[in-house]
Amino acid sequence: MCHPKCGSIERAIGADVNKSVQSGISSNAGAESAVVGRDSPESESSSAKRPTISVILPNYNHGKWLSRAVEALVAQAVSSMEIVLIDDGSTDNSLEVIAELCRHHDCIRLVEHGVNRGPYVAVRSGLAVARGEFLLLAAADDFILPGLLEHAEAALRAYPDAAFFCSEVALVNRSGRVMSYRPVVPPRLASGYMSPDDVRREIQHTDNWFVGPSVVYRHARIAEIGYFDESLGTLCDGLATRLLAFRHGFYFDAGVLAVWMVDPMSLSSQTSLSVTESCRVRDVGARWIADRFPADVRDDYAEIFGRRFRFSMARQRIFWRSQPIDPDAICGLLEWGPRERSLVRIICRLPRIGPTLLLIFMTLRMRPVSMMALLKGWWRLHVTQRRERAALQRRLTEACDANVA
Repeated sequence: MCHPKCGSIERAIGADVNKSVQSGISSNAGAESAVVGRDSPESESSSAKRPTISVILPNYNHGKWLSRAVEALVAQAVSSMEIVLIDDGSTDNSLEVIAELCRHHDCIRLVEHGVNRGPYVAVRSGLAVARGEFLLLAAADDFILPGLLEHAEAALRAYPDAAFFCSEVALVNRSGRVMSYRPVVPPRLASGYMSPDDVRREIQHTDNWFVGPSVVYRHARIAEIGYFDESLGTLCDGLATRLLAFRHGFYFDAGVLAVWMVDPMSLSSQTSLSVTESCRVRDVGARWIADRFPADVRDDYAEIFGRRFRFSMARQRIFWRSQPIDPDAICGLLEWGPRERSLVRIICRLPRIGPTLLLIFMTLRMRPVSMMALLKGWWRLHVTQRRERAALQRRLTEACDANVA
């Protein structure tokens, strides 16, 4: 837990943000970040004073939500923690909120960008100064539930081969109502370690197990692959976790321990609305898999990834639409030919049921998951999780009230 004292403030303004460092998001131009003179995660001289967990928390104009995110973090029962809070040139009341939080919590280390530089530079700045044995990449508009960091620390110590920890996540709208859960189909029903062999077997049937707000990395493992490649865009963390899972395995907790606030203006949502950007990210991802993934899985998984990614982008385009569905855009994302395009145009003309029928057709045609996984996901959503939703909604309300207080 944090102790009530003023946190440290480290400013990274102007050209300072662009100093080169060895630790940070990797990019085609090389890793660049704010340098604040901290030791690397592997430094033996700093190991005795290193915090157990470093939380990297970028913020841009999320002053409304920031206190909720930070208070949920400092309430966690972990041996030691630092929160590297990067304000990316906010123009709302974020700096006032941050100043108040720093007065109460000495585990906050503020990296302040003078101007907005974007989410990738903000994360890069945080990685450059993070010292913890474990890493959580948080978001200012999401928050974690009691127990996440405690469970993560215990699991990663009990299973030293695991490259990271993750759990189930609740998706909520901006009013806090529970909409759904992720992953749709978990890699296992009970909490436990997934070995590399387990990952190779289960990923044939389902995927997308690693949801950002719940993922706690072993710092040394994510550092050895160069952190996150920003050329991958919205896929940079998803492909990094898959690579680590294939190499080392991971620990999955079957409890709901984090909350993801779904926003139609988020980077991933906006990417899905651009056919050009979606196709670019898909192609870069396919090349990254071919270059980086283990030889025994790269060819097979490249095909699976491409099919699942195309389905996911098309599904998000339907979900986040603010205008009538564009059949040509959907078919372009899915790489469908004239026959499918004709059928999609007919489906899109159907009032009310058109989007649902289109999702069903896409699922049957693209097979993003196996039929057994699809049935499991339907059962969890409409039977098991329906019973749990009311109880979870109460937990979320209590957590929000406690964090606001």
